[in-house]
This record gives sequence, C-alpha cells and structure tokens, in this order.
Amino acid sequence: MEMAEIEIHEYENTIEDHGTREDGAGCYVPGAERTEAMFILTIRTRDGTEGHYRGVMFPNVQLAQIRMWAEELIGRDPLAREDIWMDFWRRGRHTDRIGIGPIDVALWDLAGRHYGAPLYELLGGGKRDRIPAYASTLPGNPEHDTPEVFADHAEVCAERGYPGYKLHPLGDPDLDIEVCRAVDERVGDELDLMLDPSSTYTTYHDALRVGRVLDELDFYWYEDPMWETGESTYAMRRLADDLDTPLLGIEHSRTEPFGSVNHLFDDALDMLRVDAHLGGGISGALKTAHAAQAAGFDVEPHLGGAAHLHLLSAVPNSNYYEHGLLHPHTEWHSEAGLAEPVDEIDDDGHVPVPDGDGLGIDIDWDFVEANQTDRTLVE
Repeated sequence: MEMAEIEIHEYENTIEDHGTREDGAGCYVPGAERTEAMFILTIRTRDGTEGHYRGVMFPNVQLAQIRMWAEELIGRDPLAREDIWMDFWRRGRHTDRIGIGPIDVALWDLAGRHYGAPLYELLGGGKRDRIPAYASTLPGNPEHDTPEVFADHAEVCAERGYPGYKLHPLGDPDLDIEVCRAVDERVGDELDLMLDPSSTYTTYHDALRVGRVLDELDFYWYEDPMWETGESTYAMRRLADDLDTPLLGIEHSRTEPFGSVNHLFDDALDMLRVDAHLGGGISGALKTAHAAQAAGFDVEPHLGGAAHLHLLSAVPNSNYYEHGLLHPHTEWHSEAGLAEPVDEIDDDGHVPVPDGDGLGIDIDWDFVEANQTDRTLVE
C-alpha cells in the first residue's frame, strides 16, 4: 500500500460571544464574534483508503510544516508509522515539530480503516469504553467572570455529572486565588478541582503562593504555572518540592515526548501532559505514556477529540478526558466540521469511546466546503 494524495481543506468557524483578553487568551466577550481557522488533513492511498485529521489549534503553523513534508509522504507505506514519525522528528529538529501530530493521527485513522477496526483495538485497549471527563473552563474575563460566576458554573457542572472541574486563569494570581476559593467552597467536596494558569505567572513567588493555596484546598493538580512554559527544570523542581499538590506539565513546550519525560525523571513534575494534536501525534503520546508508566506515574491528555478518547482507552496510567472549553454563555473548540459529535458526556460525566473504524469519526463535508477558505492537493 502506498500513499498517493495529501489533501488539505481549510475552513472557518465563527464562535459567538467570544473574544480575546489583552494577553491574547480567548475569553467570554458578550456580543463579540471570533472566527477560528480549522482544517481537515486527508491522507489517501492508491486503493482509495483514507485517513483524516481535523485541526483546530495553530493551523497556520501546523500546515506550513505539513506542506513542507507532504511530497515526502507520496509513495511511502502509510502503515510504517514509526519510520515516518522518526524521519519527521529528525527533519523537524530545527523547528518545533508541531506538524507531526496531524500526520501521525491521520495515519493511525487510515490504519484503522484499512484493518476495519477502531483505533483503540490497534492500541491494545478496549477495557475502558467510557472515559471520565472533567469540565475545562474557558479562560476568565475579569470584566465579566467573577468568582461567583465560576462557582455557579462549577455547581451546574457537578449537577450535570462531571467528576472534575478545571479552572483556566483570569490572568492575575490574586484573582485566580479568589476564584479557586469560591469554587472550592461551593463544590470542593463533590469534584476533583484543578487549576491551569496556562503559563501566565511571571514570577516564581506568584506560582508558589498560588500553589500553597491549592495545597490548602486539596486541589487534584496544578498545571503549567510558570511564564517560561516550565522549561526550567530547576524552577519546576523547586516548585514540586515546595508544594504538595501534584504538578502537571509541560503543555506549552514543544519538546514532547523527550522533554516532559526528562522533567519527570529530574523530579520537576508529578504528572505528564500528552498531546496527540501538538506533541507528536498518537505515536508521540504513547512514547510519553509508556515511559511514565514504567516509572509509576500518570499522564493526562491535553484537549479533547477522538484521538485522545482512543488513547485513554488504551493507556492505564491516565485519569481524565478534558472536555471543553466551557463557559456559562459560550464555548471554544467546537466540533464544527464533524458529522456527529464525539465528546458528548453521559449522565455520570463520562464520554464514550467511538467504536467505528479508525478514529470513528465522519467529516461534515457540506459544512467544510460551505466555509472553505483554501484547498491544497499534493499527489
């Protein structure tokens, strides 16, 4: 079997009541509209077998790398995923390698369709067919999102059945502390609570004092607080030593899988992020997960999507599916471009793993073509 075509459909999706803060973070803005760029990557073999990936994060950067490598895929065996992964990891050593993930996921989807099996079977999973999900919030807008707004929302999510609730920041340590206290007071006895400052704290002192509040409140994890994305193993090791709350990272560093594993073995992290979208695809996530498992530690997938549901079905040292980004009045990372949603939660806060071939997703080509902005075909 040989790859014959690489096709990219670029399209747009508009989100209502959504804008940006001064620091660029997406947030709730009443009456605003935000248009996000998205894409579908399709890898097609000479016999017509296809694999797809739907991109929603940093498409311009990902597509630049995919286009750079697309011609090199033509004629290669799509089932030789490890060889392809290693080749592009080496070729991308001067860049951030962010284009590997979409290619790798599309190849795994193609393999599942070729073998007539869902992806979790190829990964050796299937014992877990429903994954517990935490409600992951949209970053806060200080003009509208008071501690009471988050506490009310957390209460609604608890009633909806979510077992966990993760706060993204308002961008200020003092405000984040107020929100964490309000949410804990309202639902701390019912839900696992997490805080993800998203690398916004500019001093070690701020990261430490927020973390000590999380220790007091018994938060489930503390994620990527440091402004330099956590790449300083010295600073992260000091933070992990000084706090009781498990430290999760490093989402914003494009060194996966090796950088995050190095942090773990240097005692600079307690839990590892894996990311099939931005961090080397399913193949890269598996490398991280297996290394962490051998050391007795957990991994947590960043963002949702079908690829991560299949991964969670197969990886025993993981806990939660990230469902979001949620807000009482808007949301981000919609499933625009998919024929059917893949991450709808059930009454007890779990998301079923798709059971169709490959990723188990179908593309809504009518929506994609109606909102298309560009198309690329490499053959």
